[in-house]
Amino acid sequence: MRDTSEFWPWFVLSKPIPYPYGMKSVEDLRIQRLLAEYDSHEIDLAYLALYQGAEERHCAFASIHQRLDVELQWMNTKARNGQSGHFNADNSRSLLNLIDEVAELTRVFAKSGVSVTISSEYDRVLTESKAWLVDSGGSPIPEGFTPIVVEKYEQIFSLDDVSVKIKTEMNSELKLVGQGAFANVHSFVDPNYGIRVARKKLRKGADEREIQRFRQEFDLLKELSFPYILQAYKFSEDDNSYTMEFCDQTLGDYIGMNNNTIKFHARKRIALQFLYGLNYLHSKGHVHRDLSYNNVLVRVYDAGAVIIKLSDFGLVKKHESEFTMTETQLKGTIRDPAVENFQEFGKVNDIYAVGYVLSFIFKGQKRVISEPRAIGEIVQKCAHSDPSHRYQDVLSIIQDIENIEFEPEGETA
Repeated sequence: MRDTSEFWPWFVLSKPIPYPYGMKSVEDLRIQRLLAEYDSHEIDLAYLALYQGAEERHCAFASIHQRLDVELQWMNTKARNGQSGHFNADNSRSLLNLIDEVAELTRVFAKSGVSVTISSEYDRVLTESKAWLVDSGGSPIPEGFTPIVVEKYEQIFSLDDVSVKIKTEMNSELKLVGQGAFANVHSFVDPNYGIRVARKKLRKGADEREIQRFRQEFDLLKELSFPYILQAYKFSEDDNSYTMEFCDQTLGDYIGMNNNTIKFHARKRIALQFLYGLNYLHSKGHVHRDLSYNNVLVRVYDAGAVIIKLSDFGLVKKHESEFTMTETQLKGTIRDPAVENFQEFGKVNDIYAVGYVLSFIFKGQKRVISEPRAIGEIVQKCAHSDPSHRYQDVLSIIQDIENIEFEPEGETA
C-alpha cells in the first residue's frame, strides 16, 4: 500500500463539541451517539474549516470528506487518464468502509427528518465503485472510471430538512360552537400552530349506521378540494371525531347580525361563493340534500372580507351510493315539497333550497321574495314548485347572478 500521508498536510485532534440542549427523541440520541464517534478523529484543519457552519456535525463530515479525498486521489494515480488499473487491497477496504459510513450517516439523519446530500461527482464514484470494489486482493479499476474530480476546497456534504417534528399528546381547551342531532362541534387552538381548529364528534350511543354516515361525511370532505368547501383534516377512530377548518359563523348568524350594513356588492360575492361551492359539489356527482342557512359557514377576516364554506355533508348522496336516510330525519332543513322519495333527490332539488338561501343572502328574509327585479326573478325560478321550471344546473344561476351589475333599490327588508 502506498504511503498516503502526503495528502494530510497537518493534523489537529478535534475537541468534543457540546451537543445542543433538548435532544430527547430516539432519533436525536442516535445522531448524538453516531457523531460522538468522530470527536477523536485526527482531521486536517482545512477540512474542518469547510464544515464549521454545520455545528456539531462538522467533525463527521470533515473526517469522511478528508478520507474520501485520500482514496480518490490515490485512485486517480493508479488509473491515470481513464485507463484501467489496480486499486490496492487496503485502499479498497478503506473505500468500502467509507461507503458504509456515508450510508449510515444518511440513514440516521433521515430518521430525524434531515436529508444528507453528497456532491454529484462523489455520489457517482461511491455508487459505481460498489460494483467492482472487493475487500481482498485489490480491486480492478475499470477503464473510463477516472479521472475523478477531487474537491478539496468546497463542501461535498449538505443538509436539508425532509420532515418536521410535530408535538403530540398536548391538550387544548374545547369551546362548544354547535350542536346537532348526531354530533357536537367544538373549537380549540392547535398547540403546534396557534390557530383555531374545529372538531366534530359523534354523540355517544350512535349506532353502526350513524357511525357509517359520519365516516362517509369525513371521507367526502377529504375527497373534495375547493376554496368554498369546508376542509377536513384528520379522523379519530378512538372517539369517532374529526378535525376541520374553523369558521367564525353560520350564514344565518352572519346575515342576521349584519343585514343592515352589508352592501349589495358584498352580498353578490357571498352568493357567488356559495354557488361556486355547490356547483363544484354537483360537478363531482354529489347532491347536498341538506342546504340551509346554518350549513353554509362564514370565515370572517379584517376589513369585512369573508369566505363562504359549504359544510355539513352528512346527508350528501354520491351518485353511485345507495346509502340514504329517511325523510323523517330532515327536520330543520329547507325541504322541497316536490320530493316524494328522498332516495330520488337530485340536483334540481338542491336548487329549490338555493332559492331560499339566495333570498336570505340578498334580502335577509327566510322566505322566497317575490319582487319583480332581477334578484326576485332568480329566486322565484330556483324555488318554482314545478322542478321542470327551475334552473336545471347551478352554473346557469351563477351566470345570471354575475350579470347583475347594479345595486337594486330596496336593498334589504
